[in-house]
Amino acid sequence: MDSTVDPLDTEPTDVRGAALAALRGWATRRDRLADNRADLMAAAWWAGTRTVAELARAADVSRDTVYDDLRARGVEPTDKTAEGVGILPPYAPLTAEPVRELAQHAWSLVRPAMLTCRPDWATWAAWHLSIALDRIGILLEDSTNSDRKVDAGESLLALLAAAQEAAQKHWAELDTPRKEHLTAFRTAVPVGGEGQAVIHGVELTLGLSGSRETFSVRFDPDPFEPAGWTAVSSDHPQLGP
Repeated sequence: MDSTVDPLDTEPTDVRGAALAALRGWATRRDRLADNRADLMAAAWWAGTRTVAELARAADVSRDTVYDDLRARGVEPTDKTAEGVGILPPYAPLTAEPVRELAQHAWSLVRPAMLTCRPDWATWAAWHLSIALDRIGILLEDSTNSDRKVDAGESLLALLAAAQEAAQKHWAELDTPRKEHLTAFRTAVPVGGEGQAVIHGVELTLGLSGSRETFSVRFDPDPFEPAGWTAVSSDHPQLGP
């Protein structure tokens, strides 16, 4: 991803910006297709697929292409005495470029799903994680700009927290009616910590605005979770037990 362009600079409703971003992502992936194919070919080889014809069928390429790809990754496919199944390729440290390309690919996939007034929580989680990958790429850059890396680190933590919050909200929407949780900002806290309070049980009577109807909402310690997590129940027909 271009380090001068931040995905957050463009609003989710900007169709033109999203379309151009997706197109740039495709162009980048196109230019990397041969390298990606060679990486995948070598990975399949190291995973135990040692038949050139099978690799060619899987990738829908010629046998010559398989030979070229494997040799480009240090594998000699005609050497029948090569290291056996289960031997992994040499260690290679993570670098900035492939991580940021992965971020761009993820961003281009998630971006169209953000073009709505109300993205679902799973989409929000994916969106934050796609940008988090970009921040990891910045941290991996061979740069002496410490301020840039500090900003990227702080942004990474905020994005991961936002992704966790969105995932928790998505999980809450999937939860069973008998186990509703206040999971929008749920955090397990140790009992008795300084400045912390844990609900041991309280029932509130609430009234609907513009109506005389009342209903109760009860907060109790969640019996299924660690201390500090709260379960909510209500006698209101739309909230459930």
